[in-house]
Amino acid sequence: MMPTLETERLLLRPFREEDAPAVHEHCENWNIARMLTRIPHPYSRDIAARWIASHAAEWRSGDEHTFCIEFDGKTVGAIGLRRISAATYELGYWLGEPFWGKGIATEATRRTMGYAFEELGAENLSSGHYVDNPASGRVLEKCGFRYTRDSMVPCDARGETVAHRNYEYKRNEIADQAERS
Repeated sequence: MMPTLETERLLLRPFREEDAPAVHEHCENWNIARMLTRIPHPYSRDIAARWIASHAAEWRSGDEHTFCIEFDGKTVGAIGLRRISAATYELGYWLGEPFWGKGIATEATRRTMGYAFEELGAENLSSGHYVDNPASGRVLEKCGFRYTRDSMVPCDARGETVAHRNYEYKRNEIADQAERS
C-alpha cells in the first residue's frame, strides 16, 4: 500500500493519472530537466504518464517510493527514495520552478527522511546535486546531510556527464553526535 505523508503545509502522496499535465509542465522546463539525472528533454506528456504509471510496481517491489509533493492543492514536484541496499536509500527530489525558495523542498525532504527511517528501516541515506545547483545542496545541508565527495554523473537531459556533489546522512552518526552534545 502506498502511504500518504503530511507536513504542516504539504501532502506527500502517490501520484495519480491526473497529475501528468503538471508533471509534464514542470519537467519540460529546461531549468528543472537539466538538474536531474534521469529526466530526458524534451519531456512529453506521454513520458509523464508512463513515469506515473510505473510507480505502483516500484512500490510493490520496495525498490522505489515516489511521492507527489502537493502544496495548496497543486502538484508542485516529486520526492522519492530508491533502495540501494537493505539499509541504504538514495533520496531525490525536484520542484517546479514557481515553487522554489519557499522551503517546500526542505519540508518534503525532512518528512521523507522520517519515513525512510521509521517505516523502511533505513540506516543510511545518500543524495546529491549537480555543482551548478547549489540551492539543492543547501536543502540537503539544512536537513543534516554531510558532503562526502565530488563525482561525475550522467544527465539525460544534457546528454553528458556533469560534475556532481555527493552527500550522506548516517542515522547512527547523527544520533551519536546528538548524545555527545
